[in-house]
Amino acid sequence: MAIRQLAASSLIQDFKLYPRAQVDSYHVGEMVESLRAGTMLPPIIADRESKRIIDGFHRVRAHQRAFGINAKVRVDLRDYPDEATMFKEAMTLNSSHGRNLTMYDKTRCLLLAKEMGIERTVVSTALNITVERADQLLLDRVAASGEVLKRTMHHLAGKTLTEEQAEHNRARAGGLDQLFYINQVVALLETDSIDWTRANVKDKLHLLSALLAEKLAQVSEHKEPNGK
Repeated sequence: MAIRQLAASSLIQDFKLYPRAQVDSYHVGEMVESLRAGTMLPPIIADRESKRIIDGFHRVRAHQRAFGINAKVRVDLRDYPDEATMFKEAMTLNSSHGRNLTMYDKTRCLLLAKEMGIERTVVSTALNITVERADQLLLDRVAASGEVLKRTMHHLAGKTLTEEQAEHNRARAGGLDQLFYINQVVALLETDSIDWTRANVKDKLHLLSALLAEKLAQVSEHKEPNGK
């Protein structure tokens, strides 16, 4: 290993090489507390030539939040022959430690790896899943446009999304099954736990009531809820 002290700002956070869909700010916050308590985190791994981060997005951001944008970090500089090898290493490292990759993350990795020409067997090994599981993820969690679907939107796998559905999937859809969220609202109502003093809560419940009446009427007429 060639460990060097570099400014965090000199490292490139290239999300094309990042196996996760996003950086978890809460996890970064936990690392900040560890750093301020005197903990030394493992070195960041980066490509020697391009300074692109292979492993350590959270650690870089934690150092910058704790000590400033130009904070010094320990970096393990490695040589990679091409981008596909970098991404394979990133998947392998992120699958073996730290926060677990979600099924969304793994599906996204499968799609990115395909674009790079990485064989499915190689990707599956890096992600610690079987080839059969990888094939199933691509069937169950990807829309016709190639967009990875959040758990809430899985029933739309293989279908063409409307602009509204695509935007909802990207920006607002949650990571749990739809029934979870529905049960939460039902439980609040059944136990009389709604905060009725909040005008915005009552406004949203009125909207919910109107939308439910409209969509359930469509379903009872054997139509798709979106009118198709």
